[in-house]
Amino acid sequence: MDLSPPPLESRPASDAHRTGGRIAIAILTVLSLYVVDLACAFAAPEAAGDFVRAIAVPFDLMVCVPTAFYLLVVRRFSHSPALVLPMIALGGVLSSFLAPTEGPSLLPLLTAAALALEAAIIMREGRKVARAYRAAKSASSRPNDWFAAALGALVRSERIVRLGAGELATEWYLLRSWGHAPDIPAGCRAFTQHRQSGHMALVGTIAAVMLAETAAVHLLVARWSTPAACALTALSLYACAILVGDARATVLNPLLVDDHALTVRWGARLCERIPLDAVRSVGLSEPGEDAPKAERLSLAAMGARPCWIELSRPVPVRTAFGGMREVRWLCAGPDDPAAFAHAVLEARKALVAPDEGFGRMPSDGERRKDGS
Repeated sequence: MDLSPPPLESRPASDAHRTGGRIAIAILTVLSLYVVDLACAFAAPEAAGDFVRAIAVPFDLMVCVPTAFYLLVVRRFSHSPALVLPMIALGGVLSSFLAPTEGPSLLPLLTAAALALEAAIIMREGRKVARAYRAAKSASSRPNDWFAAALGALVRSERIVRLGAGELATEWYLLRSWGHAPDIPAGCRAFTQHRQSGHMALVGTIAAVMLAETAAVHLLVARWSTPAACALTALSLYACAILVGDARATVLNPLLVDDHALTVRWGARLCERIPLDAVRSVGLSEPGEDAPKAERLSLAAMGARPCWIELSRPVPVRTAFGGMREVRWLCAGPDDPAAFAHAVLEARKALVAPDEGFGRMPSDGERRKDGS
């Protein structure tokens, strides 16, 4: 069952790029309306200033601009109406700063109408998001898939959906994964990436350095601006927490080998299933200089010993930023590269042997042909 709307990347690359450009132009057009309204509010003559700030500006920012955003972006590109809510809220905040302290104003009436509209949209879209999330959770064990399905009910851009899902999945591993067992489906052989690679020690070192730098930067920036120092500190602490969450995801998502495919996973964000019949070789040697860098993709955990998987044909995989690219060489980081390579090649041999004549008795027709 398809749990998310058709992604932009399912179209040809040129169409996806054109669509992304159109969305960007539409959003910039809508944002320019804010600039025009603010300029008119400050440039209005004193006699008409109160009317502009009390009537015209709230109506433009809370009605006209969100309507333009809905028509140019949401409706045209089939996004969720929930995306209009931040535009309405932003218009309300700007209008409240500009509204005169005395005299009649449209702001209270528009605020009440906006709250009612927002409540209706949240209830309607919230049910869609909840249904998509529950369906994905019952069909997949990966938090990334759960959040991708939920965000896919709101946004039609696969790139945005995957980026957001990766961030939410990392937060889930940080907050909710403690006590959970590694994700190893039945019939799969798992290969860890964190026990002998030094990945956890490297993550701990980076986190410690980040915390020390955060304290130093906070004290330095606070001499000029306390709010800026607090904002930088919050961002640094969040980045450190995301690093820990991604390390936790690496622990719970080992490499997998089953009878038909090799599953390469990298933290909370990437999970690629490679058909075994596309695997040509597995080894420790990096591809030669004749191998195009555009056809290589490293999914090895930080600190892990690289193990390169050469494919017999280009295989489409997803990148860290939600795009798609075809690769011929994949780099994984198993703790035991020799055992991993042996398992992959043995599974591939067992899969392709019947097609290549290995392990089966020749037919009568083949015997007669050989005898002749």
